[in-house]
Amino acid sequence: MGVTETLTRFLLQTTYDDFPREVVDRAKLLAIDFVGGALAGCQTHVSNILADYVKEMAAKSEAVIIGRNFKTTAQYASYLNGVFNHSTELESVSQRTSPNPLAVIATSLSVGDKMRLPGKKVLEGLILGFEIQGRVGGPSLKGISKKGRISIFNHLGTASTASKMMGLNLEQSRMAIGTAAFQAGGFITSVGTMAHVLELAFGSRDGIEAAELARKGFTAHPDIIETPRGFCDALIEEGGYNLDEMTRDLGKSFQIVDPGISIKKYPCCYRAHRALDAYYDMLGEHHISNADIDKIIVDMNLYDSYLMKFPEPKSGEEAKFSFRHIFGAALLKGKVWIDSFSDEAAFDPSYVEARGRVEEVVHREWPPGRVDARIPVTIKLKDGRTFSQENASPREPTLNQLLDRYREAAEGILTPEQTKRSIELLLDLENSTDVSEIMGLLTAK
Repeated sequence: MGVTETLTRFLLQTTYDDFPREVVDRAKLLAIDFVGGALAGCQTHVSNILADYVKEMAAKSEAVIIGRNFKTTAQYASYLNGVFNHSTELESVSQRTSPNPLAVIATSLSVGDKMRLPGKKVLEGLILGFEIQGRVGGPSLKGISKKGRISIFNHLGTASTASKMMGLNLEQSRMAIGTAAFQAGGFITSVGTMAHVLELAFGSRDGIEAAELARKGFTAHPDIIETPRGFCDALIEEGGYNLDEMTRDLGKSFQIVDPGISIKKYPCCYRAHRALDAYYDMLGEHHISNADIDKIIVDMNLYDSYLMKFPEPKSGEEAKFSFRHIFGAALLKGKVWIDSFSDEAAFDPSYVEARGRVEEVVHREWPPGRVDARIPVTIKLKDGRTFSQENASPREPTLNQLLDRYREAAEGILTPEQTKRSIELLLDLENSTDVSEIMGLLTAK
């Protein structure tokens, strides 16, 4: 039995009752984080462009668009909700498995909304969709770092999520995965542009469409993951993936907690987060005020230099991928938050001045990969003292911090009662009898 069939059988045979409690709890937290991020991003410039585009389609009213007052098809609701979440750069992410669950979360919520499914079915779709893409993505990360975006794995996950939630059989599900895999792609050069926020949203839209087509009898290659000139062979460098690893110990652990997914603290590229944590650690430990600082130095390897590539950003999108702007915002405002990454902030003279106090150093002699990257931070004070720190990994927001920023994002979009009730229901998602009740609370007041 090949990888595609083995993973698809596991997808269809596994149910909510097979999940450990920690897996369910993590999935709920990721759903809350996703909705809060979408609320925070539902009015950004790029979100407005794409919402107008979808609204002009006048498509069937199937599923809620978070923070807006109209519905559309499940495909495009998941697409827009994913765009909203990604437009803030607050999407959750992983460094050691398939990198991002945004697309499967968007898919599970919109399909659940359309089909009025109970919360347990939504959690099945979310957890198992990410399991499939993580099973393929984790053993393949080293093979794609130089060739393109790691978003290629999301199409496998969303087609799996949609197939599971729509009740497709084994053959139909393999066709859906094969069709969605055909559309996978992405280029690292798009980072810092509006196109960047589409790369994950495309996966949610395409995965639902692939499942809908498969249900109608549409065909694709049944073994798309492992077949010659298929997914791995075409998109990953030779020797960059391990087919045996993709199916080893299925069901003994779940990718969502092992190796796991991280929730972001800051609305900028995740590569900057542990560096920001190190910076704030040094401020607290050594009682440093921003006025004391002469210069901040950020060291990085080649991989991070490919992403953090805008020393003088010309837009809010570019600013999220600029160490100089990110640390300039920390110097200027103390808090790095969404208002630091507007187009206006990119040109603001005070931000430009603050960026001038940040230096980037690229170390070509360091290991150039994604997982083994180093990001030490050095603070030079005006009195001549110097402090340096390197954190191994970023820290997550606490649950209370996560809920506080959900409430902050919802302010002015939802009523206080909508906000309160939606949080209560999301925290108790497994006991929801109809997820459309939750999604209905997320429409603009």
